[in-house]
Amino acid sequence: MAFTYTRAKGANSVGKPIQYGTYTSNGSSTGGAIVTGMKKVISFASDSATATPSTVVTLSGGTATITTTANQTGTWIAIGN
Repeated sequence: MAFTYTRAKGANSVGKPIQYGTYTSNGSSTGGAIVTGMKKVISFASDSATATPSTVVTLSGGTATITTTANQTGTWIAIGN
């Protein structure tokens, strides 16, 4: 199936932009890329609404690629430039 996410622009914290949103991994999908809209992600965290938490695999520029279990939903937050 598909990995989908939402993104909302947050406030600035100590001069750094914050982006946050939700993600859903449907069917056999086990993660995907979250494009934050920032030039570079400095810190990224996610929390799962299901039993197994997601894990950040890579941060590259403004994109965070995460792995999840199938049928997982959760939230994410990123701080960057």
